[in-house]
Amino acid sequence: MSFGGMVAMAYATRHPEHPAKLILVSTEAVGTSYRKQRVALFNRLGGPEVGALAYQRFIERKSDAATMDAWIRLAMPHYTRSKPNPHVAQRAIKHPEVLRWFTRPDGEGQEFNLVPDLPRICCPILILGGEDDPMTPIESQADIAAALPSDLVRFERFARCGHGVIADAEAEAMPIIRQFIVD
Repeated sequence: MSFGGMVAMAYATRHPEHPAKLILVSTEAVGTSYRKQRVALFNRLGGPEVGALAYQRFIERKSDAATMDAWIRLAMPHYTRSKPNPHVAQRAIKHPEVLRWFTRPDGEGQEFNLVPDLPRICCPILILGGEDDPMTPIESQADIAAALPSDLVRFERFARCGHGVIADAEAEAMPIIRQFIVD
C-alpha cells in the first residue's frame, strides 16, 4: 500500500521470478504524478487551506519542516474518507525525517519512474484504488494497470474511497483480496 506498493513494484521488476502474486493498493509508479489532480482533491476534501498546502507541496515542491508539520496536521486527516483507527496510529512507527528526505524537491519520491520496467512483472497483480484518493489519484493506479500485462491484472476502483481503500471500504475490499489470494 502507498509507499510499500512502490517498493513492491521496484522489487518485482528487479526480481520478477520471486513474487507469486502482488497486491497494490493506493500507490503510484511515477513519482508524484497528477500534481494538479492532487491539489484539486485536497482542496475539495479539506477546503482552501488544505488546497493551498497541497499546492505548496506538489506544485511548489516545498518540503521544509514547517510545511511537512502542517501537512501532517492539516492534510493527512483527508487521506481517507473514514475516521482513522486510533489503535493503528498508536502502533505506527513514525520517522518524519524519512518523509522529508523522500519528498524533498530533488528526492527520489519526486523523480522515480517504474513504468518502463512494469512489463517485467510476471505474476498475477491485484490493483485497488480509491476514486477520492488525494495522494495517489485513481489515474495513478490506472496507469499501473495499463503498463502491466493485461492477462495478469485485476484492477478494482472504489467510489467514495480515499488513500485507504481498505479502511474506507473494508467490507468490499477484503473479500476481493481474500479471493485473489486463494485463486
